[in-house]
Amino acid sequence: MSPESYHFGTRLALRCDYYAFPRTGSHYLWACLTGLLDLVFYPNDFVGNPEARQRADELNPHAFYALRLREDGVPYQPVYINAAPQGVHGVPTAGEWPAIILIRDPHPTIYSWYHTATERWGAKVPDRIAWMHDAYRQYTEFYDRALALAAEQPARSLLIRFEELKADPAVLRRLVEFIGVQPKLSPEFVHWWTDFERMTQPGPRTFYRAGNNEKWRTDAAWQADLRQVSPGDFARLGYPAP
Repeated sequence: MSPESYHFGTRLALRCDYYAFPRTGSHYLWACLTGLLDLVFYPNDFVGNPEARQRADELNPHAFYALRLREDGVPYQPVYINAAPQGVHGVPTAGEWPAIILIRDPHPTIYSWYHTATERWGAKVPDRIAWMHDAYRQYTEFYDRALALAAEQPARSLLIRFEELKADPAVLRRLVEFIGVQPKLSPEFVHWWTDFERMTQPGPRTFYRAGNNEKWRTDAAWQADLRQVSPGDFARLGYPAP
């Protein structure tokens, strides 16, 4: 058995590769996938470890109970989505399998990455401006490659924007059509249940923070540092200057 020929029972799982930069909404998207698909996982080091279990404590168990249900008459179709085809957050690379790419506006992405690293994992950042320079460089390199991959293989690539994913269940409809399965729950139902505040526990959270794309704009100290960093324009990635 290998990830390339992964059977669940007697059925061969459909497979897609998945690429996303840190803090672009992967865990939100995977909540959506839980409602849409019969997800199966090849044994790996990223499922069931203490960090993953601790993250789950911040989720609303009632929401995830609902997302594991199935509408009457929907056939079982196992789907294996490889979340680390080039390692965790590895650079997108053309391969044998269709690819799903998740992207988010770089500014809230980098802001969320910084605060999650320092507040959840206790990272020490003696020079925040240098850290921001490097983070924006990594983001740019990742998505320049990701969008090049999507352009090279348009029929075998699906680009999902976090902002559109949160706003419109039609994005989930396109996702299941791309994979080629009937969703086990309607995209509209899944979109409603995965509203960020509905799918998380009330109170303070250190991993599922807020899913807010605007908070970075109101942080005066961050804005001052960002002016020094001057990361440039991201219009080519679909995010023109604010």
